[in-house]
Amino acid sequence: MNHISHADATPAHASFPEESPRRRHSAPKIIGIIVGVLVGLLVIAYVAGGIFFTGHFMPNTTLGTHDISLKTPSDVQATLDSALNDYAVAATGQGFTLKLSAKDAGVSLDGERIAQAALSNTNPWLWPLEITKQHDETDSLTASSAGSGLGSAVQAAVDEFNAAATPPTDAAVAFDEQADAFAVQKESTGTALDADAVAKAIATGIASLQPTVKLTADVLQQPAVRSTDPKLQSAAEAANQFVKADMQLMMGGDVAAEVNPALVSSWVHFDEELTPSLDEGALDAWLDELEAACDTVGTERTYTRPDGKQVTVSGGPYGWLTDGEALRTLVKDGVANGTTGAVDIPCQTTGTAYNGAGAQDWGTRYCDIDLSEQYVRFYDEAGALIWESACVTGTPNGVHNTPPGVYWLNQKASPSVLKGTNLDGSKYESTVRYWMPFVGNVIGMHDADWQYAFGGARYQQGFGSHGCVNLPVGAAADLFGIIQGGDVVVCHW
Repeated sequence: MNHISHADATPAHASFPEESPRRRHSAPKIIGIIVGVLVGLLVIAYVAGGIFFTGHFMPNTTLGTHDISLKTPSDVQATLDSALNDYAVAATGQGFTLKLSAKDAGVSLDGERIAQAALSNTNPWLWPLEITKQHDETDSLTASSAGSGLGSAVQAAVDEFNAAATPPTDAAVAFDEQADAFAVQKESTGTALDADAVAKAIATGIASLQPTVKLTADVLQQPAVRSTDPKLQSAAEAANQFVKADMQLMMGGDVAAEVNPALVSSWVHFDEELTPSLDEGALDAWLDELEAACDTVGTERTYTRPDGKQVTVSGGPYGWLTDGEALRTLVKDGVANGTTGAVDIPCQTTGTAYNGAGAQDWGTRYCDIDLSEQYVRFYDEAGALIWESACVTGTPNGVHNTPPGVYWLNQKASPSVLKGTNLDGSKYESTVRYWMPFVGNVIGMHDADWQYAFGGARYQQGFGSHGCVNLPVGAAADLFGIIQGGDVVVCHW
């Protein structure tokens, strides 16, 4: 007989009992535990990171040319010490080159201090943010060049360079010839180097262990005075009060010298306060030179005679002789008053022409006595030879020589009695028809009917005169009719 156990039967309408509240909340608890664990791990990781970066550099950190990411200060110190051993610096620019080893430059660094200073620039507890950034700690790299090594090496190299360099020039007041006035002249730097500036530039490069240093124009020696100094313009304006004269100093119708702004500017002197004044000493020195150039009396002249012979002659009273005191007054007053135009140089004696020192200072009309040729020539105003004759001149015994030089014809006389003393002390008298003296009234040209021949070497053969120029009677007569008192007589060898 089958039967159904009541214990095993479950009614169709039966249901399971509901879960308890304690079992229903177990899942959130687990999640909370997991989150707590994760937070704890993050905290641990954060703290561990903070502790780690307290003694290590952040990722992506550089120091100069070195990557120091995740390195300790000790590592960085060792890196810097090694780099210093191999370090050298090369400075170039402005035409200058200098290479120095760390030893030569006296370079040193405190690796420990640099490393600690670089590490302190980053907050280790902000490492979650800092690890995403780039960190350049080059500014913390501060080497030094203490001692005299760098300065001495730079000074020696710069001194050698500057020996061939152009030094700077200060702005100054200078005369501008184009403007005929004083103006401010700008300063210039030149090419010479300032050793201190070069050393400073190199020291700056050394501070960050740069292998190369570019020298800019800042290392050039600089002018001490700039054109912007208002004293310069004031000085120029004051100096221009001295350079208003523009005079042409005339000699015989020709310009012997000019007193113009350019010349006067050379006599203007500036004191330490840039106050201008006229240098009287310089002016007097120039006047002395002018007198020497203008005074031709007795000086050596060289000229070409119309027949082509080049002649040099000196001596005699003829020529130009300036009046020194009057000339000084003329020039100084002219400068003070700003005189312009042509003015004659005051002279004690004047010639018939002026061609400068050492040149012919007489015109084309003159009488030429050639002692070496024993020949006399007369040229007219056109330079044409209109009279000539052989002659006999003074005996060359040191007493009766005919004196060379440039003279005026003092007079003409017809007749005339010539008186003198012979070598033996006896007196003589000679009557001549045509007397034309040029050395006082003692030596001149005249007729000599006692001479039977003229020219050649007769003056050396015992037939020489007492100093006069003996001429044939007819020739003397013709010359007497041509020559005039005041005509120039040139007697030369």
